[in-house]
Amino acid sequence: MSKNNFHIAVLSAMPEEISSLKNKLKNIQNFKLQNQEIISGIWKEELSHSNEIRITSSWSGWGKVNSAQAATKLIYLNQDFPKIDLLIFTGVAGSADNNLKQWDIVVGDALIQHDMDASPIFPKYVIPNINKSFFKPRKEVLKWTFESFKELENKICFKKVYSGTIATGDQFISDKENIISLKSEITNLLAVEMEGASVAQVCFNDNVPWLIVRVISDSANDNAVTDFNDFVSEYESKSWLIIQSLLKNINHLKLK
Repeated sequence: MSKNNFHIAVLSAMPEEISSLKNKLKNIQNFKLQNQEIISGIWKEELSHSNEIRITSSWSGWGKVNSAQAATKLIYLNQDFPKIDLLIFTGVAGSADNNLKQWDIVVGDALIQHDMDASPIFPKYVIPNINKSFFKPRKEVLKWTFESFKELENKICFKKVYSGTIATGDQFISDKENIISLKSEITNLLAVEMEGASVAQVCFNDNVPWLIVRVISDSANDNAVTDFNDFVSEYESKSWLIIQSLLKNINHLKLK
């Protein structure tokens, strides 16, 4: 990463989760790889001590295969752009903890695929070819993220910021019993969703720094579908604030 230039990839599952991002960029270039649309441009807002911040962004669709494929395409877009310094996956998620409320922010300090089970050959949740169950972002990325989110906590629409485990699987969880079962096996589980751990695995394989940030939309219970749909409509207009707070603090991101 050059001293004053940054290239940030921003990915989400749904267009609503990053829809306002395009209006914040200039010199936009559009790409289409198979069925995936990608935009890349320079952030309009200027920061002191920073020459420019390039953002390359797309949405993947729901699920682990879609998100893994989309992350790979962003990493290997192969245009005349610098290498991606950080890939951020952001969007909404269901709560796996009774203390979490709508609009709380969960920063994933560990990601796991809750539907990965190659037992009894391998322990449950372990991915055989890499012998890992948890993916963890770099410590310096987590530190920078929490510094950046200080301005969001208990302001605007957002509430508290938490760090903990996010579990990923190809399942929209709307059954409290499922959450109870997962929490009995996965330490410090705070949120459930369908993409984060697969993106983390792609970045791990390609040695790209990454960050998964989720905003709680529902409680992963019988009301999850209604809560989710209502929340996404409101979240669409606020989603940019997550990315903006990180970009404003980008000069404090020190990657080893």
